[in-house]
Amino acid sequence: MAQMTERFIIGLVGPIASGKGEVAKYLKELGFAYQSLSDRLREDLVAIGVPLTRENLQNYGNLLRENYGNRILAERTAQMLEDAEGNICIDSIRNPGELMYLRENLGAIIIGINAREEQRLIWYLQRSRARGEDGATAEDFYKAAQRDLGLGEGDSGQQVKACLELSDFVLYNHGSKEALYEQMSEILASLRSHHPER
Repeated sequence: MAQMTERFIIGLVGPIASGKGEVAKYLKELGFAYQSLSDRLREDLVAIGVPLTRENLQNYGNLLRENYGNRILAERTAQMLEDAEGNICIDSIRNPGELMYLRENLGAIIIGINAREEQRLIWYLQRSRARGEDGATAEDFYKAAQRDLGLGEGDSGQQVKACLELSDFVLYNHGSKEALYEQMSEILASLRSHHPER
């Protein structure tokens, strides 16, 4: 694909093991700079010596949003991007406050990635084994995935389902990387053709 001349900021949202990482990888290969809102959580937890488990990340993210507002992770990431040039991919949006901040302040286009739950379970277990997390179970997946989507979560919690509903586009991952990349390519082509600078 030819290098894009306009600047795009793409925000990614999707449930656990839906394929967000593959879409981010595709965008990085196109030259997009990459940031993850979750990296702000990892940086803080490493600094205070807290293990980087999914539960700890979820709990700490909720705590930050409760104390500093639902936009806090997006605000901190945007500050890091003030001098950035070129296209940017911002991953791990999990709350509507984050999504709306990126859309309203950076002009981000929000791309949702979704896949069937049964398929996500398979990918979750495969990914866990590849990372050496041999103890991961289906029960672990369902517990984390339901919380991630917003089950039992307050307004400052994980709200991926609500974020998917607010997305500008949603990609459906049926298991083929090529098909997923093609969907993303079509969205980028559509964005280029409707870009206000054209």
